[in-house]
Amino acid sequence: MTFDWEKWRKTAKRLGVALVVLIASTATALVAEPTFADDAAPSSPSVAERTLPAPRLADRWFYASFGVESDERADELAALIRRASAVGYNGVLWSCGVENYSRWDDARKARLAKIRAVADEENVEIIPILWSIGYGTALGFDQNLAEGLPVRGLPARAVDGRVEAVATPVDVPNGSLESWKKNSPTDYVFNDQPGTISFRDGDVARSGSASMRFENFAADKHGHGRLMKEIRLEPSRLYRASVWFRTENVRGNLMLQIYDENGAPLGSARPKYDAESATDWTRVSAVFRAPEEGKTRLYAGVWDGEDGRFWVDDLTVEPVGLVNPLRRPGTPIVVADAESGTVYDEGKDWVLPEFSLRLWNPNAESQTLTIPEGSRIKDGQTLKIDYYYPPLVGAPQIGTCMSEPKLYEFFEESARGVVEALAPKKWFLSMDEIRCAGTCAACKARGISLAEILADCIAKQRKIIRETTPDAEIYIWSDMLDPKHNARDNYYVCDGSYVGVWDLIPKDLIISCWYYEIREESMKFFSERGFRTQAAAYYDVDSLDTSLDWLETCARTPGCVGIMYTTWRKKYELLEGFGRATLESPLPKE
Repeated sequence: MTFDWEKWRKTAKRLGVALVVLIASTATALVAEPTFADDAAPSSPSVAERTLPAPRLADRWFYASFGVESDERADELAALIRRASAVGYNGVLWSCGVENYSRWDDARKARLAKIRAVADEENVEIIPILWSIGYGTALGFDQNLAEGLPVRGLPARAVDGRVEAVATPVDVPNGSLESWKKNSPTDYVFNDQPGTISFRDGDVARSGSASMRFENFAADKHGHGRLMKEIRLEPSRLYRASVWFRTENVRGNLMLQIYDENGAPLGSARPKYDAESATDWTRVSAVFRAPEEGKTRLYAGVWDGEDGRFWVDDLTVEPVGLVNPLRRPGTPIVVADAESGTVYDEGKDWVLPEFSLRLWNPNAESQTLTIPEGSRIKDGQTLKIDYYYPPLVGAPQIGTCMSEPKLYEFFEESARGVVEALAPKKWFLSMDEIRCAGTCAACKARGISLAEILADCIAKQRKIIRETTPDAEIYIWSDMLDPKHNARDNYYVCDGSYVGVWDLIPKDLIISCWYYEIREESMKFFSERGFRTQAAAYYDVDSLDTSLDWLETCARTPGCVGIMYTTWRKKYELLEGFGRATLESPLPKE
């Protein structure tokens, strides 16, 4: 791993300071930090001899996603805290599920206490990150708090004392990839660069006589190797798309992705495969709700592909019945006669037996209603069912309803547990990438915009924190509040617009900006509106070049309180170099 000293020198001159850098050549080894001014050669004092410069940015954090389910993981984090402290970090943004502390066993609590003791010894403040709406951290409290998409008019029939969904088969022309024109299958919209990236392969097939092979991904500037089909489905109904992958040393993001014809994501799934070897045929499935209008687009292939090859075969789409119906006040199930529209009463006319939600399983079974004695529903009667389904979108992830009162009961319980565990002075709201919201009956009944729903949720979170810690500093991810990022119309499967949310949230929140490409616009946007900001930098690259850019942005931004070494992949090779840079970065503008 190399470092661009010349860029660093130029950055130092632009900022008017001498930057001190310590580069770690491995994840655990320290080397001397070079100090340079004009043409002087870098000096190399030992780590023991060095004196840390006076801090300039108040917050000098690193991000750590380490659970406390084992002593090994706890020891790993403790060692990381000591490394960070040695080069001037004063905070760790810790993701460990502490919002569920009250439900932890004694062993997990004891490990957390040891981590806290190490952090105290090293003068590294622990900042808990918690309460993700977009990624559903409250679902451990109650899975029915998931946000739900309405499924309308599911066909059903009463048979032998039960109500069962009626499935109508879906025709997927050439789903088995048996019909071709050279290297392109018929009845598909496109396959990337036929004859260069995508090929008909008559020697390898899961079924029939052929499959599609993909290789040479570097021939596409985006590393794409994909197949795409369009199909028209019944609006607002639930379907399961499936495809089979076979892989050989693939490096890239292999996925099944589903969109509407305007490009809005509807669902996705990733196969499990070994990037260092071959994996035999594996079925990948994603459940999605068909769009209100237009066609559904199905993509199978690789994004950001680098190397290897893979095969695709047997694309299918099938209707899904009463799968994972949510059970809370804001997600009612309505059973009605298919012709007259007569609505039948739960408990008197039909009963949904107790079942377990299987939110992450695309092959979860359809539920069957039972017909009690005295029901108005008669054997052979045709019915239609409306219900709410928790979609897997994005990462994939399952979001949480922000309008259900029970959610805030969880936050209150959670806050008390966090105070018991950590007594933090700083809290971080993980309110990023809320990709399903405003869709259930609880949200609709409020009669307010999606931006107002989000702002109200944030205000309630803030109030709950301040009730336990009156002088708490509260941080929050930027993207759902940023008009150049995710605070916009038509965001994934959300119903409504996040536009304007930035004017509805408390000004004492500290906004943690994390989108490198728009860092200047984002930091300026929030600063000009009276918010303090923080830069979430790094993101698992192989140099500190982008971090230098972030430091420049911090220096230009009034009200910037600090910066964070943010790694999603536990890549800490550059932790020391980043830490040294933050120590001697210039103060933000007044």
